[in-house]
Amino acid sequence: MASSAPLQSSDALTTTSEGRSIGWRGFAVLVMLLASITARWIAHANAGGLWRDEIHSVNMATAPTDDLFYVLTYDSFPVLWQVLLRGWISLFGSTDLSVRALGLLSGLAVVPALWWMTRQLGLSFPWWSMLLLGIDPTLIIFGGEVRGYGLGVVTLLVLIGVSWNALQHPSIWQWTALMVTALLAVQSSYTNCFLLAATFIGCGVVALSRRRYLVCVGFGTVGILSAASMLPYAIYVLPRLSAVIKPFLPSISSWTRVRVFRNTLAWGGIAREVIWCVIGAIATREVYRRVCSRTFNQRPQSESDQNLALFAMTFFWVSTVGFWWYMNFLGAHTANWYYMPYLTVLAVTTEIGIQLWLKRRPRRENWGFRLALVASVLVCAEVASTLPYRMTSVDLVARNLSSRVREGDLVLVMPWWYGIPFDRYYNGPAKWMTLPDVDHDRQHNGYQELYQRVMRLPPAEAIQSELAQIDAVLLAGGKIWWVGPPPYLPPGEEPLQLTAAPDPKYGWSETAYFTAWQHMVFQHMQAIGVTTSEHLVPRPKLINVLEDPPVYVFQPSRAELKLSASE
Repeated sequence: MASSAPLQSSDALTTTSEGRSIGWRGFAVLVMLLASITARWIAHANAGGLWRDEIHSVNMATAPTDDLFYVLTYDSFPVLWQVLLRGWISLFGSTDLSVRALGLLSGLAVVPALWWMTRQLGLSFPWWSMLLLGIDPTLIIFGGEVRGYGLGVVTLLVLIGVSWNALQHPSIWQWTALMVTALLAVQSSYTNCFLLAATFIGCGVVALSRRRYLVCVGFGTVGILSAASMLPYAIYVLPRLSAVIKPFLPSISSWTRVRVFRNTLAWGGIAREVIWCVIGAIATREVYRRVCSRTFNQRPQSESDQNLALFAMTFFWVSTVGFWWYMNFLGAHTANWYYMPYLTVLAVTTEIGIQLWLKRRPRRENWGFRLALVASVLVCAEVASTLPYRMTSVDLVARNLSSRVREGDLVLVMPWWYGIPFDRYYNGPAKWMTLPDVDHDRQHNGYQELYQRVMRLPPAEAIQSELAQIDAVLLAGGKIWWVGPPPYLPPGEEPLQLTAAPDPKYGWSETAYFTAWQHMVFQHMQAIGVTTSEHLVPRPKLINVLEDPPVYVFQPSRAELKLSASE
């Protein structure tokens, strides 16, 4: 009897310890989920009006159905996002509140998709990918906007999980599910085409290593059918888009893209960047050691762990080559949101590697999730300052000017793409136009108008009508309200002289032509005689730098008005 008492006490102590561990683990899961959801709500609540890319999506989704395939030639996404957005607008309308709700839902969907995907891979709660991807400012802010980026990430995560299920348990139902998921993934994002190839090649390599050749045939068949679904874009959409956009694209070095990607990783604070590097290094080392050796520390590896490591390594390298090749192929300036698919690749492979590393030492799992919880607190403390991010200030400017301008004034918006949000929010009495004046109903393909009409004329001829309207307004005593970088020419400098595009020196550089047009407008107004002042529009501090234009007011001097009246 006496000897049994300590045994019972030890069992009770073990049960209590396990119960506490489970309790702390559940608490950590709850904290990370709440942090991810709360962060998305904060970003949603502070997003403000729609910026030009979002309005572009909404305008296309409200265009006539028979024009759907045509307008896709001016967008960055295949058809799935447009179908989803059209359906949403038909049910709930196209107000800012309505379409922003769809963006919020697509951003929130990343959280369950990430959790579900890791469960399909046989892993526990995705501690580190939830931290590195789930609380990533780029994914929170731009993955939740009224664009297809969040949808692309969600379909990619689901594709990875379904692919792994098909590899592990091939059946007619699994292949059917994989076919549907693959089509959804490629039809939601062009980038997903390359990441689908990486996913299927990764699964195919695992199948080959196990001599499961019919499974390889299955993945190859689904991949070929998915690629065939993209042929209309390759034959019709992308060539038309390239013909219009390519002339305007400056030469972008690979180093510039790497720098933008590095800034994306660092956005939100140094803690995220350090954690990415440390956890990524541990995960990489673990994956390679498991792939390159069938034993570790004299202990045999499970077949599932070795399969996961082989998949992670193959998926990472094929994704990396495919993604960066695609970035170079695009040739365009890149911004943070371009790298969301690759961040997803890094998060998935890092999660696989770190969980395999923890699996070798079961005791590590208890302090592993605690460490992830502490790291998430540090990251959230830094990321919080980036979340109240307003997508545009043009809506604030347009509403402000709607109550300030008078009939007889003229609002000039430059560059022309600011006209896309300005047109949505402005309802003032004064006429407004872009410089050069792009048809308000054709602003979704403004580059085509520049390419086919405006820039094929010498700069002075291209804005001759706009200059005449400026003359008429100023000589009649009206004001010019300038939205955008101010027209200015430093004293003693000559205006930039360009020929019709392509200019022998500057080619199709839109920056050069915009500068030439600004110089001409400045000289023109100076010859008439104007006074200049900046019109301050109240706005928050944290605004999308791509859409935060200043406002200036040009009005004729009194001497010129008297001279005009006497004449």
